[in-house]
Order: sequence, then structure tokens, then C-alpha cells
Amino acid sequence: MKGLLGFLALVLTVGSSAQGAPIYTPPAQKTPIEITADGDNRFEAGVAYAEGNVVVRYAEDVLYADQVTFDQKTRVITAKGNVSIYTPGRIYRGDQLQFNVDSKEVKSLDFRSVQERIYMAGASLDNPRSDLFIVKDALLSTENRENPSYKLKASTLELYPDEWVVMRNVAVYIGPVPVMWLPYVAVPLDDDMDAFDFSLGSNSRLGFYVEGAYTAALNDRTTVTPHAGWYSKRGIGYGLDGAFRPRPGDRAELKSFYINDNGTDIALGDPERTVRPDNSRYRASYQHRFQLSPEFTTTADINLWSDRFITEDFFPSEFSQERQPDNFMDLTYYDPNFTGTLLARAQTNNLFNVTERKPEFILEFKEQPIAWGLFYTGESSVVNFERQFDRDSNLGPNPSSVRYDSYHQISYPRQYFGWLSLNPRAGVRGTVQTRSNTPVITQDSTPESSRLAFNLGLESSFKVSRVWSDVQDADWGIDGLRHVFQPHLNASYTPEPNETPRDFVGYDNRLPSTRLSPLQWQGFNSIDSINEQTAVRHGIRNRLQTKRDGRNVDLIDWDLYGQANITRNRDMGILVDDVYSHVYSNLSVYPLPWLRYDSYMAVGISSDAFDEFENAITWQVHPALEFTVSHLYLNDINYTDPAFNTGRFLIEDSNLFALSSFWRLNENWKISQSISFEADDGRIQEQRYAVYRDLRAWEMAVGTAIRDNRTLEDEFLVFMTLTLKAFPEAALTVDQ
Repeated sequence: MKGLLGFLALVLTVGSSAQGAPIYTPPAQKTPIEITADGDNRFEAGVAYAEGNVVVRYAEDVLYADQVTFDQKTRVITAKGNVSIYTPGRIYRGDQLQFNVDSKEVKSLDFRSVQERIYMAGASLDNPRSDLFIVKDALLSTENRENPSYKLKASTLELYPDEWVVMRNVAVYIGPVPVMWLPYVAVPLDDDMDAFDFSLGSNSRLGFYVEGAYTAALNDRTTVTPHAGWYSKRGIGYGLDGAFRPRPGDRAELKSFYINDNGTDIALGDPERTVRPDNSRYRASYQHRFQLSPEFTTTADINLWSDRFITEDFFPSEFSQERQPDNFMDLTYYDPNFTGTLLARAQTNNLFNVTERKPEFILEFKEQPIAWGLFYTGESSVVNFERQFDRDSNLGPNPSSVRYDSYHQISYPRQYFGWLSLNPRAGVRGTVQTRSNTPVITQDSTPESSRLAFNLGLESSFKVSRVWSDVQDADWGIDGLRHVFQPHLNASYTPEPNETPRDFVGYDNRLPSTRLSPLQWQGFNSIDSINEQTAVRHGIRNRLQTKRDGRNVDLIDWDLYGQANITRNRDMGILVDDVYSHVYSNLSVYPLPWLRYDSYMAVGISSDAFDEFENAITWQVHPALEFTVSHLYLNDINYTDPAFNTGRFLIEDSNLFALSSFWRLNENWKISQSISFEADDGRIQEQRYAVYRDLRAWEMAVGTAIRDNRTLEDEFLVFMTLTLKAFPEAALTVDQ
């Protein structure tokens, strides 16, 4: 529709392919249109006429009709007879169309249109405002065919471009047979909205189940989604979801679900499920993000669960992404030089251990020039911590603390000799904690702690490049080569502060990781884990580039680096005591659009160091066949909390190979497969196979999946999905 408006919002120039002379010439400042015709054309009394295979062209828009007129006085274009309009992504057809180039009002008789994913037709089209089109006696389908296999007929259709199609008094047809009547139907044109969702299947926890949901638009900003499900082992569950979008980029969502569960004893044998939930089970959630003004933004994520297993039982896709819900709300003020954030985090569910922040205020200053070439960055915060344990734990009283923290850094970035970049920095951090809890290790600590820490650092790099303009290879897409060589160094020195992480129990503590932690304090969020450190991270980055479509493209990007831990402090809790423990490598090879290789490696060079390899290659053999092969390797890693000498735990070895492929056999058939093999213990961890069949407007997939859950029962899944190709998010799913 946007292309149509762009085409019609102009002044016409009319000419004839037979006579070759324009009959109406607009003022020079107007954007011209080209009109050609095989038959009569003339300009009389302010009206331009063209007949016989009329073609109107404007930019990428093309109109075909038997007859076209343009009234210079009323500013109305009228196209009659076999009218077709082609714009990027859309097609419009009808017997008669009128358009006012000033008011942008569109009227049509016997209207037909193809808009990206849907086909529409109607007796008439009216355009009362730019963001609303009204079609009378409308027809809608996702099949652009003379006789679609299914269609919806409505007395009135309202089209909100790129948002919604709303229909009233709707009859649903399968072929020529009406099968259902609905008073109201809303079909989204936004990819993240579902018009309907229906699934049925069976599994060991729910039994046989049927689930359904329907999304309706209350207006162009608000949608509601009632949903319900019947589970043979559980009972009937239901809920109501809602979404509100007052403007682009802003969104609020509300979700709810309730069930009187008849099967709360199911899965009690699982290692993590030792407590039986109550029969009355529910979950409610609210999220929002609003741009209140150019300066103020607010976000929120609030969740209320009846028990910790509610999403595992009824919403497994959500459970796989988030096992413990967050509960926070914040307000952020943005200024070009700083941001201020007020945040509150609370334990609304006493099912999980939570560190509450009631509240926290953070003032962050971006790096900015001050004087004499110096730059300043800083961060100050105050937070009231309260650690809330879950209701089933026996960890004693809930500790609390108020922490005041302020960090300030001065840097002096300069370039020397026209090629060498140096950026020395110096920072100081003061932290005060007033706490009512007694530290676990140091029993004689005072109720308050004050820590003063200093940091010195230096970043340095330079680039050297060479160009070979005469290297050409059309088969590999090579148009010259450029090699960029960039050594880089980042050094950090932190003397031992007056209080170390062993002297107090912190709240923002460092979590174990196999990846290197930031050396700059402004990127280091684990404030309570700051300790003595002298480290030098250095490496070389090499890039091989060529030109494609007028821009530089990386064929190879390889960063090889290491870190010298001179103090031999146990970084991130990993038990590595050597100065040099690893060599790290990040490599991407992208020689062609259909071939890519990515690699990350941490190679241990000391006796107690771990090894980590991640490699993946994607190869599109031809447009119909693609393979992806990946490998993940990780050896034994021992961790300890840097604040204590106890609490070691072990991450198991992994030597995982994975292969996936997708093959489009022809226009009707496709197959896919994926398999992952854990070579460390000789297990096929997961297999998945599927066959896809094109059914015109729908696509059907039938497949199977097998998952080895090690200590738990293995899973075997047989599934069938029917996907509406125009709206792939609206799918019928059947699984067992």
C-alpha cells in the first residue's frame, strides 16, 4: 500500500506511444509520470485522457488499464478496465480505481489486492485516512489463486497497513462450502503476532492434550489472547494474555494461566523435584518497555509463579530459556554524557534464592573529554541489598547490606608518529558496605567494611596494511586483496586492596567462566570480587579483505591472543596457577556467501589448564542443499568461589559432534536431519528427522526425535505440524 500511495501522490505527464508527444506537462518542480497508450489520447479543459493498453510508470510502480483520466482541477485520477497496479511486494487489481493526489483518498470498485502474504478482494475500497482502508463484501485468503482451497468472506474488512486486517461478520469456506461463522476475525500483518494457535498431542507428563489460543485486536494498539487447554492427566487450564503497543518500539505484555492440577505427583521421581506442588497452580507475568520521553525509558519484568515447576510442566519452551523468573522495574534517564538508572528487584516468588535490590541507583558517566586531552569516565551507585532464601532452604537469617560505590577513571588517548595508539588510564574505586549479616569466613569482622582500590592500565595498538589491487578472481568474488595486521595490548595493574573478597560476603560476585573477564573496571560488573591483579593481554589480529559491491568484505578475520597473569591470581575462580595458562584464538573464514567457518579455541599450555574448542562450518552445496558441521570440546575444569576455599564443583568433559542438513528435493518435498554425538561417553545425544510436503497454502512436516537424557528417562517424539505458509507462526502441531 505504501508503494501505491507513492505512485499516486504526484502530478501526471501524459504521452502516447503512438504519437510520442505529451498532452499535459506539469510544472517543472513536480515529479513527472510517464503514460503511454496505443489508442486515443488528448488534453481538453484541464483533463488528460488516454485509452487502449494504457501503461503508467513511476519509479518502481507500474499501472495498467484500458482507460486513464486525470482531472487537473479536482486532482483525481480515474483508471478503468482491467486495472492492475504493481508495486514492490504488492499487487492491486480492479475494474475501476479513483485517487485524489492531494488528499490521498482512494476509492475502487471490484477491488483485488495481493499484499505480501495475503490475497484480498472486495466489491469496493475506501480510504478515509492514510492508515486505514475499508473493503466492502471482502474476501481474504493466503492463496493467490482463482479458486483458493480456503477463504474468509466478510461484510466489512478494515486494513491497517503493516499491522492488522480486521474482519466483521465472517464466513469461513473450505473450497465452496461454508463451514463456520465468526462475528469478528483479526489477522496480524506483524511477524511477532499470532492470529491463532492450535496444537494437540501426548506426552508422559500431560497425557493427551488439546491446546488453543486466539488473538483478537480491540483496536490498532491493543490485542487480547484467550487460551485454554485440556490435559488428560492434569485437567483444564486456561488464561488470558494481552498486549499494548501505544507507539512503535513501545510494548506492554500481560500473560496468565491457571489450572486445578490433578497430576501434581507426576515426575516426583526427578532429582530436582522433591516437593509436590499444590493442586492450585498458576503463573502470571507482566513485561513492558516504554519510551516516556526522549530522555526517560522504563522497563519491567514481573513474574508470579505458584511453584518452580509450572513452566516446566506446561510451557517447556519458556522453561528451556528461563528456569528462574526475574522481577524488576527500572527507570532510566539518558543524557549524551551520562545515564541515571533507578532499579528495584524483589523476590515475588519465595521459590528461589534472590538478591533483592530495594532499590538501586546508578549514575554512569560516558567517556568524555575534560581538559588537556584527558578523558573521564565514572560510575557511582548506592544499593540496598537483601538476600532472600527460598522457603525450603535452611540457610539461616536473610543477610542484608547497604553498599555505596564510586568509581572514577582518567585516560589520555593519543596517537604517536601517525600510527601508534596509546591510551593510559588510572582509576580509583571506593566502596563502603554497612551490613547486618555476619561474614561466613571471618567471624570477627566489624559490622561495616570500607574498601579502597586502585587500577592502572594501558591500551595500545597499531595497524599495518598492504594492498594487491591486481589480484582478481571472478569465481571466488575477489576484486583485489588487502591484508591488515594489527598488534594490540591491554595491561592492567590492581594492587591488593585493604579488603579482599575473603574478608566479607559480597553480593555482586564473580561467576566462574572459561572466558577471560574484562580488564577495564567500567566493563567489570562483579564489584565485590575486585582483588589484586597484574595482567597483560596481548595479541595479533589479522584480516584479509576484498571488495564486493563497492564495500570492504572480510575473507579472513583471525585474532590470536594470550594473557599473562603475573600475580597468578585465580581469575574467575578457575584453578590455574601458571602465569601463562592459555592461548586464545577467534577465527572467522568467509570466502564465499555460501561457505563459512567459525572457530573459538582456548588451548591450555600449563599442566592444570583446561582446553576448550568450538568449531562450526556451514556449506551450502547448491541453493537446495545445506550442511552444518560443528564440534565442541571441553575438558575437566575445577572451580572455586574466590571468596572461599570450599565449594568446588566439576563441569563434566564434553566432546560433542553435531551434523545438520536441509535438502529441498523439489518444489513439493524437503527433508531435514540433525544429530549430535557425545564422543566422551559414546552416546548419541539427540536425533531429529523431518519430511516436509508443500500443500499449496499449507506446509506439512512429519518427523521424529530421540533424546538421551542420561540420568532421566529417554524421550521419543513423533510430531506432525501444519504451517500456514503466509503466517508460519500460526501452526497446527500434533506430537506424541
